[in-house]
Amino acid sequence: MKKGLESDAASGDPYACLALAYFMQTGKELDMDIPSAVEWYERASELGCARAHWELSKIYTDGEYVEPDERKAMRHLMRSAELGNADAQMALADEYLTGANLEKDPSKAFGWFLKSAEQGVSLAKFDVGYMYAHGIGVPRSDTEAEMWFSSSALTGHAEMFMDIGMSYEYGINGIIHNEVEAARWYKYGVDMGHEKCILCWNSVMRSLGGEPREPLEERIARLSMTAAQREQDERAEAMATADELFDEGDMEGAYEQYEHAASLGSPEAMFAQAMMRHQGIGVRRDDIDAIKLLSRAANAGSEDAQFYLARTYESSRFPTDDSQIVKLYSDAAYNGFLAAYYYLSKYVDHPEIYARRTHTRR
Repeated sequence: MKKGLESDAASGDPYACLALAYFMQTGKELDMDIPSAVEWYERASELGCARAHWELSKIYTDGEYVEPDERKAMRHLMRSAELGNADAQMALADEYLTGANLEKDPSKAFGWFLKSAEQGVSLAKFDVGYMYAHGIGVPRSDTEAEMWFSSSALTGHAEMFMDIGMSYEYGINGIIHNEVEAARWYKYGVDMGHEKCILCWNSVMRSLGGEPREPLEERIARLSMTAAQREQDERAEAMATADELFDEGDMEGAYEQYEHAASLGSPEAMFAQAMMRHQGIGVRRDDIDAIKLLSRAANAGSEDAQFYLARTYESSRFPTDDSQIVKLYSDAAYNGFLAAYYYLSKYVDHPEIYARRTHTRR
């Protein structure tokens, strides 16, 4: 794989350059080599790769791998946004809204939030609604605000319903206190079975019935004690234990803990199980079972599983139709496995746009 990647990268394939950079940054497939990773990201950006510009903007901002350089960070951020990266567009909007590193310009902020929102980014949709609601960078319009707030929730995670509801219930985040509106937003989450929205909806309905409103601090404390939160904490503890046992060389114990974390819904644990089963580490090797575990992890959202399952399906040993391979690469790329863009480009034109659009339409 390395030979083919390097050959394509040397030939000027931007997504091959991006893949090399990602593998060298993460240590997946190739030895970790941060200086070389940055060089390949730079090369990919020179070839017009929007995602490479976005990664470089973060690298030069964070200063974890290189000396922080806000000028370079902003240059790469702007170019990524101009090339259509929705995450960069939202970040650029934030820069114009806050004036942290660029001259404050609410009108430009609104324009970039809108571009990101039009690509399906839920938080950007919420920001567009917020700016319409308060007349920031755009003439105030309650109708437009309502439309964008609704769209942000309907295309986002259930947590979005709770966030909007709490903003209305407690009059925070620039939203005017309105418990009726809060109840309406919580109800969206209730209909999806979201435990925290159910808790919030019950509380606000009691308040509308005349009972004293629960203080915000008490609400936050109660939300942290929900069954979903407890399960999340248990899942994280099982993963930490599994990783520790793996590092200590207790492979059987590690596999059991990964299995436990997987039973609690951890995609990362499912992926770890699959790889250990495939390699016969801590458990009997079984490639058929490994594929089943890998498929389960991919369906649960593991970008690593999505990528490696696609690579497996490309082999003659586990044949499948191209549409399934394309879907897996698209999901992996969208979820952050940047090397997947290179492999996706073998099947579709403009893989960055393809991954964003196909994911947004679901």
